[in-house]
Order: sequence, then C-alpha cells, then structure tokens
Amino acid sequence: MSIVLYLGGNIKEYEIKSKEIIELAIIEDRLRCELCLRPMAVHSHYVRVIKESDEQITITMIWCSKCKEWHALLPDFLLSYKHYSGNEIEAVIIDSESVPVDQIDTAASEATVRRWIKQIGEKIKQAIGILKYLFRRAGQAVSEVTINTEQGCYSELEQILEMAPSIVKYSGNKLGLANIWLGTNEVTVNI
Repeated sequence: MSIVLYLGGNIKEYEIKSKEIIELAIIEDRLRCELCLRPMAVHSHYVRVIKESDEQITITMIWCSKCKEWHALLPDFLLSYKHYSGNEIEAVIIDSESVPVDQIDTAASEATVRRWIKQIGEKIKQAIGILKYLFRRAGQAVSEVTINTEQGCYSELEQILEMAPSIVKYSGNKLGLANIWLGTNEVTVNI
C-alpha cells in the first residue's frame, strides 16, 4: 500500500526535499503502522520511471518491524500503480470532460486514456463520497447545493476539495491532494 504525502512540488524539488520531509515525519511520529500504531521506519528504496518524461525517481519504503507491514511513500504528484505522472493523468481526465478521447494531447495510447477515464473516474466518485463524510465529521459544512455535478466528476472533486476543513500543502495536483486527505484520515482508498 502507498502513503501519499507532499514531498516536493515536482521531481527536482522532490530530490532536494523528500529525504528531509520523510526524516522529520519519522522523528515526529507521523508515520505509524495502521495495525499496531507503532512508529514505522525507513526500510529501503526503489526506482520508478515516469513514462511521459522518462525521468527516474527514488521512492522510499517504510515498514513496521512488528507487523511486517510495508508502505511506499509516494509524492502527491504520482498515483499508485501508474507509470505516468499524476499530473499527466489529471490533465487527461480534465481534457476528457470537453475533448473527444482520440483528440486528447498525451503520449499515452488511446486505450490507456480510456482506461484512466474509467478507472480514475470510478475512484474519484468513491473519493468524493468519502471526502464529504470526512469533512463533515471534521466540522466543515459541505454545501451540496453549491456543487455543480453537471461538469463531470473531476470538477466535483475540485469543488469538494475547496470545502476542506483546513489548508494542506500539495503539489498542485488535485488527485494527489485528494489522496493526501484520504491518507491523513487513514482511508485505504487511493485515487
């Protein structure tokens, strides 16, 4: 499973800031095992390639020595199990609301774009419901009347995130911001 955090706004910032941010989160005990609540520690790293730019990024793995639970610490500009960046996928999702699929400007194949629209769209719908609940539980009113659902699920997600109970630092990618909120509230669903 992945834990999504703000670890820099882009790959260059990530390379400079991520180690320091992760070390601070461990020192402050903000990375805890969801099973036993013990602090987690850095275990290893792996390299991930971002397909559209052919850039490599080193991802940190943390683990709980008692429960043997492993987690990848993903920057919010990446999505779990995707080879393209969250920014590329987000741009495709936004374009898909007004542009025919075969005309979307991306390096990804048309089949990949169609899969993203279907898979990510379903996950966005799940996330919207969960975020509404979490924000209400935190005391933030979520005004259903002001939400425009006719523009598509991504637009609805943006509107819900604007109603968040507090400001969270993120890279600018709304899918990543939603994942940060979901992870902060220990929801195991990621977009």
